[in-house]
Amino acid sequence: EPHQHQCVATCVDMAMSMAIGKGCRTCRNVVEEGKKTSANRKTRRGGRERAHVKKQADKMDRTQTPIREKLRAANQDELADVAVVGCGPAGVALASELGRRGAKVTLVGPDAPFVNNYGVWLDEFQEIGMEDCLEQVWDSAVCYTREDKELEVKRPYARVCRKKLRDKLLQRCEETNVTFLSSMVQKVEDGTHESRVVCVDGNQIRAKVVAVAAGASGADLIQYEDEAEHALAVASQTAYGIECEVDSYPWPKDKMLFMDFRRHHTGLWEGTALRRREETGLMAEQRQEQGGMKVGDAAGDTHLWGTEKEVPSFLYAMPMADGKVFLEETCLVARPGLPFDVLKRRLEGRLRAMNIKVTRLHDEEWSYIPMGGPLPCTAQQRIAFGAAAGLVHPATGYSIARSLKEAPAVAEALMAGLGQADATAHTVTQCGWGVLWSGERKRQASFHIFGMELLAQLSLKEINEFFETFFILPEKLWRGFLSSKLSSLELLGFALVFFAYAPNTMRFKLLEHLGKHPAGRLMILTYTAQLRHSVEPQEPAEVSVSPQQRVPL
Repeated sequence: EPHQHQCVATCVDMAMSMAIGKGCRTCRNVVEEGKKTSANRKTRRGGRERAHVKKQADKMDRTQTPIREKLRAANQDELADVAVVGCGPAGVALASELGRRGAKVTLVGPDAPFVNNYGVWLDEFQEIGMEDCLEQVWDSAVCYTREDKELEVKRPYARVCRKKLRDKLLQRCEETNVTFLSSMVQKVEDGTHESRVVCVDGNQIRAKVVAVAAGASGADLIQYEDEAEHALAVASQTAYGIECEVDSYPWPKDKMLFMDFRRHHTGLWEGTALRRREETGLMAEQRQEQGGMKVGDAAGDTHLWGTEKEVPSFLYAMPMADGKVFLEETCLVARPGLPFDVLKRRLEGRLRAMNIKVTRLHDEEWSYIPMGGPLPCTAQQRIAFGAAAGLVHPATGYSIARSLKEAPAVAEALMAGLGQADATAHTVTQCGWGVLWSGERKRQASFHIFGMELLAQLSLKEINEFFETFFILPEKLWRGFLSSKLSSLELLGFALVFFAYAPNTMRFKLLEHLGKHPAGRLMILTYTAQLRHSVEPQEPAEVSVSPQQRVPL
């Protein structure tokens, strides 16, 4: 396997040599003209996989109605209350919620369809009243961490119908008079009471407030917290998938295949993967009869030799009612991201090992999700939303359910800001940022980033141990973690329970990660920021005393 974990010593040295958290945080504009593009900016835009990212974004779907046929054209002579940059699920959802509250909203971006495959937990879409946008629901999901280890996740999982979701969100926009400009945004010019969204074709939209919801591509329009002070680089989740018809499907058809970490992609067991579980169990029994097991010989550890530096990936699969299947090889998180060519090769290797032949290919997907890194700077004059605002769960890559859920609260906050006397762009966006990234939210994010950085460091054996522990935790804990519903204090409780359930090897890894990795230091400093601020010595106030009040010595 040619692609291996990369050394992060530079980041570690940087973090250990800096007093992270002391003094006030500054932010810098990474899109300033003439400034060298940062590594984080490159990663957010797709890194070395940018060509595939663009190929995915440029896909067409003729079943989805163009936005221009749904929404009125924007009047460039009028001043909008809010200009929303980005026409994906997050941007359209925010525009519709603002429109519902009486704002004059203009949606700006390419007139493109929703092209990504979205998998969600059923209860999350039910909470926000979007269950009618689902294409198929499975009563449970199944995971394989080892040949002899099958875990059933008893939580209904669903696939989103992109057309239904888009139609519903655009219908809401149409009903609330949201207007639309089909153009690629070049830059945003900030003003105190009026900002301008400047497009590459020369068109401009004037608005009191600009909201950037253009996904990872919107990172160029957003300022992020100081990267040197943060000391953590952006990682990425990459996945290569196909929607196809196959001659056989060896997994349970009534369950969604959530994770299959078995190493069927290696090519060592061409056409024999289905017999490996029986053989693995037999080898373990033979070892016991010969005087006990050695490390690495237990069922499930067999054939893990040489994988210490292998970037783990897993198969994610959806058997559809119409006979199609969606098969995707996914790398949960890595820095740099596992290349799509490697993921495609692994997926093809898995199919050969399982004696599965693709009889008809309907679609390919190149999924690229930037994860972790600095949060958006909340002092800036424009606001971000969705993936551009850091709403991607750093440990799972999920974002669509959270973005749809957060849209009403963010819209309500922005409307409250617009309703203030002498409102400026800055005062309005501060209302929105207060909802998105309060102190509590930042503590939660620091915990999730800590978990993401841990996952990025784990070997294949260790990541198997991690998920075997994760899914035997009390259901409230693992559900809450995956759905970003645990408070910062509850997350600490989650960590303690996980530590109690974990094997000793994983406990050691957690303690080492907390003590040595900059993500551990960042989490501690974020959690204790309020306490440290309250105990910092205050400068004595100068008191003006009149001559009559002076007391003679």
